[in-house]
Amino acid sequence: MTYPFTSLFSIATRHPELPVSRETDAFRRRIQKLPRRTQQVFLLSRLDQLPYSDIAHLLQLDIETVERSMVRLLDQCSDDPTESQGADTTGSRARRWYVHLQSPQATASQRIEFRHWLDADARHLAAFQDAETLWRRLQAPASILGASGWHRRKRRLYIGWLLLTAFLCSLLVTAEAFS
Repeated sequence: MTYPFTSLFSIATRHPELPVSRETDAFRRRIQKLPRRTQQVFLLSRLDQLPYSDIAHLLQLDIETVERSMVRLLDQCSDDPTESQGADTTGSRARRWYVHLQSPQATASQRIEFRHWLDADARHLAAFQDAETLWRRLQAPASILGASGWHRRKRRLYIGWLLLTAFLCSLLVTAEAFS
């Protein structure tokens, strides 16, 4: 029997019987160590395939903040051991290029600069391909983390309603005290 309302609601379907690979679980744990806003930016980009400009508008951020969040996430999930020292390695530069080229703020001159960077050394191309591969490998952990759809909700709206409710309750208590 089908229920008529199932198509109206987003029901999270988690299949506990499906095994999760060690790699997926490791990526999920790495992503969960990041701030909630960074996770939200990532899930909106990866699962909902929203462009950075839409994510920025939805979360009331600027596009540079969205880009920084994406770079931070890719750096966190990177397997490069030299990343922990904060060095500007070829891998981190490739991940920054990968993120920036998806941005609407990437200009034609920046794309040319990227092309020159890519052609300068064979390791640059390999690092950029690694960044693309990493992005594809993050689909499974994103699906697990975003299964409930929490990343689509605006947190500020709930906080605003909470503050409004608290203010109205305090007005009622004050009115009762003076009457």
